[in-house]
Amino acid sequence: IIDSRGRDKGALFILNVETMKQTLIAENEKSDINNLFLHPVEKNVIATVTNYERTTWQIVDKTWEEDFSALKSPSEGELQILSATSDVNKLLVCYLLDNGPISYFIYDRQTKKTNFLFVNDKRIKELKLSKMYPKVINSRDGLSLISYLTIPRSADAGGKVEKPLPMVLLVHGGPWHRDAWGYNPEHQWLADRGYIALSVNYRGSTGFGKGFINAANLQWGAKMHDDLIDAVNWAVKEGYADASKVAIMGWSYGGYATLAGLTMTPD
Repeated sequence: IIDSRGRDKGALFILNVETMKQTLIAENEKSDINNLFLHPVEKNVIATVTNYERTTWQIVDKTWEEDFSALKSPSEGELQILSATSDVNKLLVCYLLDNGPISYFIYDRQTKKTNFLFVNDKRIKELKLSKMYPKVINSRDGLSLISYLTIPRSADAGGKVEKPLPMVLLVHGGPWHRDAWGYNPEHQWLADRGYIALSVNYRGSTGFGKGFINAANLQWGAKMHDDLIDAVNWAVKEGYADASKVAIMGWSYGGYATLAGLTMTPD
């Protein structure tokens, strides 16, 4: 079970249903455990997944360390294990990119080799897309806001820009949801047209513990909105965004945030 009772972050436990005793298997001080890889037959935990700025694998079964070393992405992609044969000698895996399609492979544990299968969309592979950069932005009251910045390729100087650009703040829905690193069609669409795209995991976003979610209680249009404004001010201060050319867009909660921004902070 993933349990956050008596703690802030959701950790992975083995629960003995006869004695109700819980044994801690894996935890992360910055984010919840959000996924795990089990042996398909024996059901023991092989590894767990967390996502703070980027996806991180924590190996529980140490006999798999060599395999995870072999499974390191051939590029900057993030590993996902999709399925395994019953003897776990072969795995179906994929790698997620921010500026390209998802690549699928078969991994052979005996040879420690990955054999390429296909990409999910050849059209994306042929495009010259922009990179996404994780950023940790501090809110005015001390929260860490995990955010993602995409810079147009023509203006990207290794994650920096020579001069401020127009920027669109893209607000995710929910609010009990989160933005993550990876291929984002809206970010690419905006960057292709010369805009910096910025997505912010404002308070109330999921995956960062109960305290971060509960910090949004009764804060619609208040501290939740302050987080968005703090992120915009950060982008202006760091030289990414032209303060006179900042837009906001979103749907679901992001649509509410857009209306709130136009109403309460139009400048």
